[in-house]
Amino acid sequence: MALFKKVRKNGIDVELPASGLELRQEMEKAAQKEEFKNRSGELLQGNSSVLVRSVFSDLGLTWEEAKRALNPTVLQNEVRELFVNTNLKPLFPIITEDYIRGGYEKAGKASELIAGTVPIDQQTSEFYYWDDDKKEEQKAKELGLKTIAQGAPIPTLTIKLNDKKTIRVYKRGAGIELTDEAKSMTIDMLALFLKRQGAYLGRADEALAIDRLVNGYFSGDWDKPTEIGVKNTGNITLSDMWYATQFMEQETGFTPKRAIMNLATSEKWVSNVVGNVPVFLEQLKNGTLPNVINSQPFISNKIPDGKVLFVDTDYALQEYVYKAFSTENERNVKTQIEGTYSTKTSDYVTFEKSARLLVDLSKTRS
Repeated sequence: MALFKKVRKNGIDVELPASGLELRQEMEKAAQKEEFKNRSGELLQGNSSVLVRSVFSDLGLTWEEAKRALNPTVLQNEVRELFVNTNLKPLFPIITEDYIRGGYEKAGKASELIAGTVPIDQQTSEFYYWDDDKKEEQKAKELGLKTIAQGAPIPTLTIKLNDKKTIRVYKRGAGIELTDEAKSMTIDMLALFLKRQGAYLGRADEALAIDRLVNGYFSGDWDKPTEIGVKNTGNITLSDMWYATQFMEQETGFTPKRAIMNLATSEKWVSNVVGNVPVFLEQLKNGTLPNVINSQPFISNKIPDGKVLFVDTDYALQEYVYKAFSTENERNVKTQIEGTYSTKTSDYVTFEKSARLLVDLSKTRS
């Protein structure tokens, strides 16, 4: 029986690889693309899920669409078959990645904290920034729409290359190795282990994003967030939250979308919001209460106790990606045990350092 059945999309029949051999041949073609040229050998050796996705993308399909056309008997096999059956072996990484990615995306919420991704074609990248050290009031005065006399220069901000700062991304990941005895389990059973591993990967990725938001990407204090205190130390009230929101908008021009804190601090946050909402009842009625106060706190134990990080997620952080999350399989040279390994080569870099504000409950604001 064919590995995939025919797919009909947009009124057109799409022929999918009928066997693992055909799929492997298409993967070899995909590996010659410009985007994979620097690592084609590595990707082919591990039957990388990146290449499988590329094959189906060239056919106008996502892997999710192609998977629905997969012969259902494939997933009824023991795991061993995906290692030794040449017809199934090219599918092992993409099948396992599905389960890992499910746990990864459910447990890790880094995607909620970034403005977007920046694809890069090598593991280092130049850093661009604009000269924005002026106060928000001065920038608004100089750059806002205003009458310009004929022949007069138009005010500008200057985008620059910072030749003293370089972005470098590293490969991060983990794997699961399977002894010969473990290969007798069903794919459904393996799926539970893979989802669990994915959850650990997702939380680790989220922790890195939060570390960059709190401490910045570059060494020293260059891109650390501004800090302010609260009215009365040891607690945070709704008025403190309101003040922090207005401080960001007035002083930096950014509007916080999320507030990140640990569990202990979040308890103070939630109890004070609930207890003091009547003070801002009219704002609740007419929809003018800031979204960051209305939204559920983003809980992370990576935030120090007694601190709340306000973040404008539209501008604060970007992910520089050399190699997106993908899965390969290979045999460990030392142990001679085969396994599946999920990795990504990326890092999180501050875009606008003023798009964050750290509120410290141990300090008093003036």
